[in-house]
Amino acid sequence: MELERSLERFESQGLGVAAISYDSPEILAHFSARMGGFHYPLLADPQSSIIEAFGVLNRNVEEGHPYFGMARPVTFVVDADGVVTSKFFEPGHRQRMTADSILVREFGVGGGKRTEIQAKHLKLVTYPAQDVVRRGNRVTLVMEVELPEKMHLYAPGVEGYRPVEVKLTGDPHLKVHETVFPESEVLHLPAIGESVPVYQGKARILQDVTISPRLPGYDKDETTPLVISATFSYQACDDRICYVPAEIPIRFEMALIPHDQDRAPDAIRHNPGS
Repeated sequence: MELERSLERFESQGLGVAAISYDSPEILAHFSARMGGFHYPLLADPQSSIIEAFGVLNRNVEEGHPYFGMARPVTFVVDADGVVTSKFFEPGHRQRMTADSILVREFGVGGGKRTEIQAKHLKLVTYPAQDVVRRGNRVTLVMEVELPEKMHLYAPGVEGYRPVEVKLTGDPHLKVHETVFPESEVLHLPAIGESVPVYQGKARILQDVTISPRLPGYDKDETTPLVISATFSYQACDDRICYVPAEIPIRFEMALIPHDQDRAPDAIRHNPGS
């Protein structure tokens, strides 16, 4: 089970993991048994008191509805002193950041199948945060650049040159988030008397994509390949020459699997009148 494996990777980094839900202990026990068991605690908050204290109660659901009390999807990363260091929050309950994406973004570990591309002026390694996704997942796509000595790429914000850019092929069922670039360094070019933001050595670029919960064309009961295509554009220069701007076509391949559609027995389901 991909959720179990990704959360176990949290633990492999020395992180304790706990999940909290407005479900009762009986519902959580049924869910755990159905999924083959978990190696981290599932905490029951049937009155949503903890959920409300954290400010993540989903108020789009009216009181009296069976789903009232559910939390908005959010992951908190907390340090050893109990201080929240990061928060990953999605406004809609059908979209959520995956555990694997958080590991890749926050700790630089994990990731799915890697593709290595050796271009003329750089090496590019690309991979998704995970190899298995579901509808509604917000998944991180990673592009790692390695440059030879004395070679640089222009960073976003440069004027008069072609900065690094990532463009995904248009798909109305993929929400493309803002590209996250690493901090650049300022390079002084004595020959032209300019100082420009660049990347040298290694650079790691992140691109988040949310898969629509209503992505069509896939059988609900089968695993289906999902391919996201993109173009990596850049202009490379060394200490003497600026080369012609270039583009590298890249692909991220994942397996799209269906959501668990089973529910707890009627006898233990949420009863808004209780």
